[in-house]
Amino acid sequence: MTRVLWREGWIKPLLTETLPSENCSVCKKEFNDLDFVTSCEFCDIGIIHDSCAKEHVISDHLKELEEKIEKHKEKRLHYFQ
Repeated sequence: MTRVLWREGWIKPLLTETLPSENCSVCKKEFNDLDFVTSCEFCDIGIIHDSCAKEHVISDHLKELEEKIEKHKEKRLHYFQ
């Protein structure tokens, strides 16, 4: 029974038995105990290692990422930021 941790810290650790696959959708390697995982916000690739997500987003979704950055550029931060 392998536990994985979502990159987003507020989500509970998951057991790989509850995931659709015990392998990363990008590198195809099995998840190890306490690996950080996430999913892509731009496509339905599935559960992937956090490190694979960075490469995936840059290589496959650079245009969408740049649009998202531009869209949020002018949003005001909280007064303490």
